[in-house]
This record gives sequence, C-alpha cells and structure tokens, in this order.
Amino acid sequence: MGLGRPSGRGHTPTCCRLGPRRSLAGGPGFLVSAPPGATRAGAQPTTADGYRLDTWTRAGVARTLVRTADGAFAARGQAAITGPVFVVDQVETDPAHQRRGLGRLVNHVLADLAAGRGATAGVLVATPRGRALYETVGWRVLAPLTGAVRS
Repeated sequence: MGLGRPSGRGHTPTCCRLGPRRSLAGGPGFLVSAPPGATRAGAQPTTADGYRLDTWTRAGVARTLVRTADGAFAARGQAAITGPVFVVDQVETDPAHQRRGLGRLVNHVLADLAAGRGATAGVLVATPRGRALYETVGWRVLAPLTGAVRS
C-alpha cells in the first residue's frame, strides 16, 4: 500500500489513516532543498519599478519586505539562519503584484543573506503553486510533505 492508494478497507488512502484524534492540516506540500548558490543562479533580480525593498536581520532571522511606492504590501519572506542551514518560511506575494519577479527577488535576497552568514544548505516547504517558482530558481524537491494535527 503506497501513499494515496486505496488501503483495501474502503476508500481511505493509506496517507489518511493517521490514528485517533488526528487530521491532516492544510493541503499538500513539498520539502525542497538547495545550496544558497543554486538559488542565486543567474543575474541578481532587481526591484521592479514602483517597488521598494527593505531587508533586516534580527535574532538569526532574515526578513525581506517588498512594498509599493506608496507603502502597500507587495511581497515578503523570511529565513532562519542556523549555522550551515537556512530555513525559508512565509514567502508570499500579494495576488495584485504577482508575475513581476517579486517572489524571485525575495528568494534571491534571502539566499544572499544566508550565504553571507555561512549557510551552505537551505530547506523550505513549498505549496504546489510555490513549487514551480522554487524549481525555476534552483531548489529541488526531496519529498512530498503534509502536516497532521490533533483533532
């Protein structure tokens, strides 16, 4: 019985038999990894006209925020940098600002910050939509991933 295949006990996939008082959290995801150099391949993206980029690091967490010229949110991301590893989290682009290279810019900036602090490998959990972006900027899928919570 494999992941997502019928278990022979009705139609419940093997992946969904989690035990008592447990349920799946969120949708499917993917564990992806890359060294910072791979995520920074090619020319460094520039901040698109009409946007400004702010970046700061506090307590080992690097953050980047892209805003419009009038200060409205456009994109963001953060990465915890722990020695040789950086963990990217909370990367998002406002739907009104997608397809302008902002996700690529956030990814590149976070990888630069991590590499500057000595990180040699990065990991993150990608959504199905985010996976496409990450693969185009050098990340590779290691495994499917989802979360479970107590019900």
